[in-house]
Amino acid sequence: MPSTRLPALAAGAVTLLAFCAAAPAARADTGCDRALAAAERAERSYDAMKADLLRGVADGGHPDISQEQALRRAEAERDATASAAQRACRP
Repeated sequence: MPSTRLPALAAGAVTLLAFCAAAPAARADTGCDRALAAAERAERSYDAMKADLLRGVADGGHPDISQEQALRRAEAERDATASAAQRACRP
């Protein structure tokens, strides 16, 4: 279930966050701050959901279809909001 795009997206998100944090006064609010906040929320949600699922598996459980689908939806939301933030924060 791990995505091969995860390391690239994570690196891009970290770079994007560093760029936006480094020069907040140099840019007008064009939606970048809102897009970054949404991307951070989506990433935290995905990470928490994945950790819960992995914790359940480590305890001997098996994820059901709805849990796997929810994780895939959270992953898609994380990817979409990271992409939107990259577009919104592009100089």
